[in-house]
Amino acid sequence: MPLKTATQTALQNNPDLRRTERAIAVAEENLKSARGQKGFSVSATGSGNFSKTEGSEESESLSAGLNGSIPLYSGKKLESQIKSAELGIDIAKFDYAQAKDDLVYKVVSAYVDALENLATSKVDLETESNLSDHEKNIAALYDAGAKAKIDYLRARVETSNAMQDAAKSHAAYEVALANLATLMSLPGISNLTVEDIATSSELGELENYISSAEENRNNLKADALKVEQGELNVTVAKSGWKPSISANAGVGLDSRSRVWHITPDATAGVSANWNIFDGGVTRAEVESAKIELDRLQLALKSDLDSVHESVVTAYKNLKIALMRVQTTQRAAELAEEERYIATEKYNAGEGILLDILDAEVALSTAKKNHVSAKYDVARYRFDLAHATGNTLAVVK
Repeated sequence: MPLKTATQTALQNNPDLRRTERAIAVAEENLKSARGQKGFSVSATGSGNFSKTEGSEESESLSAGLNGSIPLYSGKKLESQIKSAELGIDIAKFDYAQAKDDLVYKVVSAYVDALENLATSKVDLETESNLSDHEKNIAALYDAGAKAKIDYLRARVETSNAMQDAAKSHAAYEVALANLATLMSLPGISNLTVEDIATSSELGELENYISSAEENRNNLKADALKVEQGELNVTVAKSGWKPSISANAGVGLDSRSRVWHITPDATAGVSANWNIFDGGVTRAEVESAKIELDRLQLALKSDLDSVHESVVTAYKNLKIALMRVQTTQRAAELAEEERYIATEKYNAGEGILLDILDAEVALSTAKKNHVSAKYDVARYRFDLAHATGNTLAVVK
């Protein structure tokens, strides 16, 4: 499965991402509710009475009415709530976009882990094969009386150890595949394989990556809007100190002895309500809103610092990994030459087994270091893309 297909599958199937997307619909309904508070509203009332006292006739009455009202002034409360709900939709969209970026980053990380473990497994299998060949060669020499038994026993032990390393690295590969399958919401890893990816060796200036992160990170955009929401919530709280004015009209029906008629005194007018003293409730709400605003501002600063740190860390790691690729490749070439010399000397009776084993260990280590450096370049390349908010663009 190519990396692009893996990310597309995860974006389509992952339940956590779909759950985050539903928050947008919730925010849209909240906006409808906020706008409805400012619109025309109608309420219905009704009552029924029945009475009878000793020495008098029974009496009954029914009444019903319709009352309509529309707010004229709320001290900016309703307007601020509507604006806050509008921001809520944008925040939900930014949260969803960030969740997509985070999911793609997790998929990429699992994919690179699988590739690295697969490559490491191949190195371990190659080492096992080389040591097995040495064991067979030494066994033949031992049977011919040309080598001591201790060499044969040591060769068998080293081959067994190499088998264990190969088994562990293959298990690590399957664990990485299982993690990848979980992110894609696939039932298992049957027939799931990964293919190698190419990454660029280019690296720009650190300042440009920091500027890109400040501009593109969706969580920072959401944080900024949450600060705006906090400011609006302060305005909403302060509206408790101001009057509210609404226009209203009503019409009523009443019945006595089951004869209905429209009352001639239908009403219409303007009403105002001003809470002069509320026991400090509004003051407490204002202070609470201000504290929450301060908390949101600190959250924005904290997230900005975290983004800066992640950009710098990924940049430094990538820079070092690019250097490691070249040095580890050369080391692997030298280790290959050393192993060849040690093997030929031993076969010619001029070397000892320890030279071969040391050369095999050195070659395996050098190749694993090269594998690690190669996939660290890919890993840190995507770390940097994620830190700058460009993971989706890099994968595409």
